[in-house]
Amino acid sequence: MEQTESLEAFFQEAVDRALREQGLEAQPLTEYYLVQLLATYANQPIDDAPLGLKLLGAQSAAPREKRERLREVGDTSLFLSGFWAESFARRMVDVDYYIDLGGSAYGELARTGFGWTRDPYGDVYGTLAENFARFVEVLTLISRRLMPPTGPRDIVKLYERWLRTRSSWAARRLAGLGVVPQRGGHRPQ
Repeated sequence: MEQTESLEAFFQEAVDRALREQGLEAQPLTEYYLVQLLATYANQPIDDAPLGLKLLGAQSAAPREKRERLREVGDTSLFLSGFWAESFARRMVDVDYYIDLGGSAYGELARTGFGWTRDPYGDVYGTLAENFARFVEVLTLISRRLMPPTGPRDIVKLYERWLRTRSSWAARRLAGLGVVPQRGGHRPQ
């Protein structure tokens, strides 16, 4: 990335490309939202407070705080699921938990909608809630371009991901690294 290029311009190109490759059409405001989300997380640390507790706390919060908490849960879940899914592989809470959590938070934001929040992103939240897992894949593509596998352990993780998901992206990436996954291979239980 050239130093004169803004984070937003960099991520706009990355989001456009990943959406095309995933065959996912998104409204301009949804693309803009994703770009801003990535630029924000590139410049700030992630709060490590449990997202499940934040979601629970949002239910009894005042409307403005509720909206902020729901958005934080949705945004953080989307970012973590897309960029750090492998780090959840052998933990008690896996990436599916974050996908469910984020989809629920965005769904609640969409249901409460424009009327009570005056939030112009109401439709964006609905789109993200309905297609959360697909948007995770978009961010995963971006993540893999920014942080490609660098050693045998990373390649094994990528192969394990392919075994779990049969992702065409993972298969292409493995082939580019000289590993050709077999279609008849077993899936771990």
